[in-house]
Amino acid sequence: MSKEAIEFKASHKDMDFKNMSLGELNKLPPYMGVYNYQISKTSFLILNIFNDDSSAVKHFWRGFHELEELDIWHSIAKKEGSFIDVGAHTGLYTLAAIKANSENNVICFEPSFMNLSRLITNLRLNGFFKNISTNLGAVSNFDGKSKFSIKTERSYMGQGGKIGKEGIDTNVYKLDTLFFKKLEKKLQAIKIDTEGEDFKVLLGAENLIKEHKPKIIIEAREENKKDIVNFLKSYSYKIYNVKDMNNEFNFEKKKIENVINLYAYFN
Repeated sequence: MSKEAIEFKASHKDMDFKNMSLGELNKLPPYMGVYNYQISKTSFLILNIFNDDSSAVKHFWRGFHELEELDIWHSIAKKEGSFIDVGAHTGLYTLAAIKANSENNVICFEPSFMNLSRLITNLRLNGFFKNISTNLGAVSNFDGKSKFSIKTERSYMGQGGKIGKEGIDTNVYKLDTLFFKKLEKKLQAIKIDTEGEDFKVLLGAENLIKEHKPKIIIEAREENKKDIVNFLKSYSYKIYNVKDMNNEFNFEKKKIENVINLYAYFN
């Protein structure tokens, strides 16, 4: 079936795949099997079955998906240390961190058992077996349990879940509780993508951030951008939209229509 998708893409160069929605891409012939996910300076393997991993679908048809973010992350990860991937999905950032330096300690959190299962499969596909901690659960500014909504459509790995009042019981972790004064290697970077819980993740990692001053890649929305930016600036971080690394991000001038990824580093 991958052959059909490859031939369709090659014979329809006039189609504007880059501007198609995920729903539209899912109607095209599916890429089926192991996919070589390429970023600027490396690549790794991920599994895609009947378009169930949106990252693979978007990358195959559009030729890119979170390219700038992954390039930044991969570059940071060349320096040995600890890396925390919050909202790890099927493992793009976890894979990139290990690929950059096999001595890195990578700790990932993913509340969807389906996504985490695929993440572990992707690690095995790449022969990555050491220095990786995979954790089923959500991350916020408290320790305990909460309800977590998980969508299970065909492209379930492209559907984000949320902490809330409905869903399955899920363990919730606070990064400070788990790792403050406990990491074996310096915390080089944290990536946060939690469908709107991102600021709460920062609050729950405040002591870690003060201790290690890690680089941070974080998803931001219109409703939480002010809180995220003000928090990071209070610890002397410079903040950029990953799509515009030449100008510091100004939340007062930039309205976020959907979501963006911010890159922040201690100044």
